[in-house]
Amino acid sequence: MKKTAFAIAIFAVAAIAHAGPPSEAAVRELLDATNARANMVAAMQNMSKAMPQILRARAEAAVRNNPQLNEEQRKAEMANVERRLPLIASGIQKELSDPKLVDELFAEVVPLYVRHFTADDVKALTAFYRTPAGKKSLEVMPVLMMESAQAAQKLTQERAKRIVEQFK
Repeated sequence: MKKTAFAIAIFAVAAIAHAGPPSEAAVRELLDATNARANMVAAMQNMSKAMPQILRARAEAAVRNNPQLNEEQRKAEMANVERRLPLIASGIQKELSDPKLVDELFAEVVPLYVRHFTADDVKALTAFYRTPAGKKSLEVMPVLMMESAQAAQKLTQERAKRIVEQFK
């Protein structure tokens, strides 16, 4: 009886160990399998390219919507924005291009994986993403997400249009 209880306890401990959190090394291996570093670099580059337009749009909206400014003050503020924007955009682009940024992002992301996945989850995901189907999913998933978002937008716009027409 004692041997049976001991064996059950050993199996329970083993099961808990497998269900426990993954090591940081295992998570980094998963991130490697998913090309996370290259994807993060590409995302930062895209953000860097888009940043000047985003900054300009926000600055213009802030100036335009400031009720304390008259038209002359708005023009002066916009001239100030135009003068400072290239320097600010350049500084942001430099920061977003810093290779240390991805390392810092990894340092923030790895604990999230540790918190949300078990060691077995990470092991299985890593194995999957190293298969041909896993590699293909990494290539196809962004396209599927974009096409799915477009389909959802189309459907919701059609429904919204019907609702608006009901209340005319």
